[in-house]
Amino acid sequence: MKTKSEKCKITVQLWDPLLERLNQMTSDACLNRDAYLNVVLANETAMLVTELQGKKNSDAARGFVRRCLLELKDLTPVSLNLTRETADALKHACDSVNVWRDVFVNRVICHLVAKSSLFENQWGFKFADHRRAIFEEGSEIRELFLGSPLAAIRGLVTDDPFLGIRAALRAAYPEEGGAIYPLSLGSPLEETRKERGLVGFSTYLEDSAVPGTSQNYETSKWSDALLESLGDDSDSQKRTRK
Repeated sequence: MKTKSEKCKITVQLWDPLLERLNQMTSDACLNRDAYLNVVLANETAMLVTELQGKKNSDAARGFVRRCLLELKDLTPVSLNLTRETADALKHACDSVNVWRDVFVNRVICHLVAKSSLFENQWGFKFADHRRAIFEEGSEIRELFLGSPLAAIRGLVTDDPFLGIRAALRAAYPEEGGAIYPLSLGSPLEETRKERGLVGFSTYLEDSAVPGTSQNYETSKWSDALLESLGDDSDSQKRTRK
């Protein structure tokens, strides 16, 4: 006889626009919000560790991304009712890659509710260009609709929630293997909160993209030198044309 999973509550700070869309969309889909998030997080905690392949944020990167999430300001503490197993896996996965748990949860919800154009613009691909890859990846899910409707719903709810975006990324950038969590969001090197955008949802960030680190200083110095050399070439060509 299957025993009932032990439940526990965790409190996370969710960005209000994400929370509002999540509540509306789960309600429209006749889903219990926390029960669905429990299934999604159980899948994605494992994927976080798998996709980062041993990579781990430095403390500087972790702190910077955390600050970027907090500077969004419109954050609401939300209590989520998860199974103990999922809550423990969530903590372990976030500790393993050194990312703040609330950053990861917001990132997962962002993938659940955001329009596809957000990721297309950020990562330079179009879902429409990779329909075949997406449909082939989802062939088993389509076959569910040949049977019981409730079985099909169960299959959709419990399968990879981000199958489509992973298939599209795998087709667009084969060398990356369809991994989403190594990819950052927003523009970390910009000066203002508005310009940085959704950096606070980044689950991994190289130190070269973290302001104030020695790696960032070296990268900036190299970029400045490159721009200066290009400027010299341009000036030389102008003098030659004269």
